[in-house]
Amino acid sequence: MSFATMIRASSLMSLMKSNRVHHVRRIGNVRNFTVKGGDKIGKPKTLTNFPLLPLRVVEHPRTVAFLPILGHAAYLSLAGGFLCTDVLSLRIILVCGYSGLVVFHALHPSPLRIPLRWTTFFVLVNAGMATILILDMIPPTLTEEEEELHIDHFAPLTRKQFKTLLDLGRREIFTDGTELTHEDKPSHELFFILDGAVDMTHGGVFTSRLRRGGFPNWMSFQRTGWDPEIDMPNSYGTISCTGEVNCIVWDRDDLKTVLVDDDMRQRMNHVVTESLIRRLL
Repeated sequence: MSFATMIRASSLMSLMKSNRVHHVRRIGNVRNFTVKGGDKIGKPKTLTNFPLLPLRVVEHPRTVAFLPILGHAAYLSLAGGFLCTDVLSLRIILVCGYSGLVVFHALHPSPLRIPLRWTTFFVLVNAGMATILILDMIPPTLTEEEEELHIDHFAPLTRKQFKTLLDLGRREIFTDGTELTHEDKPSHELFFILDGAVDMTHGGVFTSRLRRGGFPNWMSFQRTGWDPEIDMPNSYGTISCTGEVNCIVWDRDDLKTVLVDDDMRQRMNHVVTESLIRRLL
């Protein structure tokens, strides 16, 4: 006789000795106990035990022996989560721990429904969050042109950050003589030159020429610390296209959706700094 069966037999004998058990019936995996006394209107009460799994499984000696081991392992797994600093690892540990508790409750002859339902809910929540984290870690797919652009000019950004930044921008082709910025007037668009060249003048005097890989008006954005809440300063000079120029253009309002992140702002500073160094070399 298994330990669980002995416990139920002992409980039943206690009820019978107290003269409260009126009828005992077993149907499949369900035992019904009709108890004398009933409710206020005299209707007999029925205490019902619903195992989730067949009795031959939950009452098997190996199952009974395995339950304490499973319970301890599940709670040790949850305790390990308190020592975990990585979010993804924490989610995976919680999924394992709560999954163990779900099995632990399900293998009982009379499982407690409330803990079983809540642990199942916790498994689903943590599994969902772990899935989101894993998908977020998967690098986006870049075209051959985008891959080259990332390596040559946006290497400080992660592939995901670069793809997000690229999707925010729009490509425009400017004709010869088009002014990208005007001296002493704020510019609310950031330009990156893909092809062509632009000239910068200050006070009507030529100062420099920028080609592919340059950010003509990056200083205005960097002076604000890439903070979208700070008013944009006036442009240092007038930047005009020399011939046809192909650019990626970002609106400042669009950039603020990604530049709110400190890590992204710091990486963008590295991007424009490297661009400046390439010009000097």
